[in-house]
Amino acid sequence: MATIAKFSIIEYGKNSELSQLTEGDCLRSDAKKLSPIKNLNCIMNEVNKLTTHFQNVDKDVFFNKYGHLMEIARVEVLSPAVRAIVHFWDPDYRCFSFGSIDLCPTMEEYGMLTKFPNNLYRIYLPLRSDKIIPELSKLLRISNLENFLENNATGLKWRILEIKLEKKSGLEKERLIALGIFGLVLFQSQTGVVSLEATAAYVEYENTQINQVAAILAETILALNHCRRAGKGAMRCCTQLLYIWMVSHIEIKKPVFNNFWWFTQRPLKLVEEEEWGDLDNQDWVDKLEGLHNSDFKWRA
Repeated sequence: MATIAKFSIIEYGKNSELSQLTEGDCLRSDAKKLSPIKNLNCIMNEVNKLTTHFQNVDKDVFFNKYGHLMEIARVEVLSPAVRAIVHFWDPDYRCFSFGSIDLCPTMEEYGMLTKFPNNLYRIYLPLRSDKIIPELSKLLRISNLENFLENNATGLKWRILEIKLEKKSGLEKERLIALGIFGLVLFQSQTGVVSLEATAAYVEYENTQINQVAAILAETILALNHCRRAGKGAMRCCTQLLYIWMVSHIEIKKPVFNNFWWFTQRPLKLVEEEEWGDLDNQDWVDKLEGLHNSDFKWRA
């Protein structure tokens, strides 16, 4: 019978460090064996109509409950930049590799960007699938939500929920806006649809207030791993946060990202127009390949 050794956290850390020192790093896969990236799509939901409703909610109240969700929803992503950075993802080490520089988004960085007002390290357990729609119906006070499902029952049609949003006010309007951001931005899956997974995450957040950063980051890493190994596919994750994280680590002429302040987006727009506006996918790949160690800003 196998014996299972029990270690304290300190003992586990010491053993792990000793193993690394004696055995070295695990071998990385040969990058040449990875599929070349030929067809990569960044899913971008149209949220302009949703953002027009932001003026009808108390921004301080919304921030205290949902952090920077409204600001994240307003971020206009340069798709070529996101497609280009996938070329540098190492699916074995789960980090971006730029020569001798390895970078990976961390929970602390995403926590700083999102500002969810809760414990960063608590993990939520998703609802059972048969409870998602009934629980959401209670929160939004909308009956017969099952009629809003896509034909394959994988999510809710946002165009129909948007009609309801026009008629809502107060707390119910605030909640419906948050659901839209969860489904169309944080956990985007397919265009114009709030997936059941995103809906479950939203309902669980409303019921337990458990921070969503770990789930957002996990979805991002899973999407990067899939697309880099397959050489194609869709980035089904929060590309807004990945984009902001990415460009905040690159040295630029204007100090836009000092202390992660980027929510007044005019400075970022100026940088995009003056430095990045004409860059296509290959231009971004060349730009990232040409970065020197001193061109990276450390945020962790």
